[in-house]
Amino acid sequence: MAGYGIMSVGAGEAHVLNVCVREEYRCRGLARKMLLYLLDRARTSGMYEAFLEVRPSNTAAARLYRSLGFEQVGIRRGYYQAPAGREDAQVLRRLLHPDANPNDR
Repeated sequence: MAGYGIMSVGAGEAHVLNVCVREEYRCRGLARKMLLYLLDRARTSGMYEAFLEVRPSNTAAARLYRSLGFEQVGIRRGYYQAPAGREDAQVLRRLLHPDANPNDR
């Protein structure tokens, strides 16, 4: 297995919980393909927006998410375990429909 992605959906929102690629398969576009697939499934399921968390230290993942239109909307303090205690998470969001306004739901 080269990788996997996990997402939950409900109440108009998709939450990308994990996108993992085995180390020897990284930098081949697999994470991008998996994430695009998850976002397409969320959109076709009627979801308006997608959320995910990323470690600020995971610059490769953050760069990928931003290249796909995710924008930071918050921070979860101490969200991740880290070697020296806890690490914050950046909360990112992407609208799934160009004309979507999550406040109109």
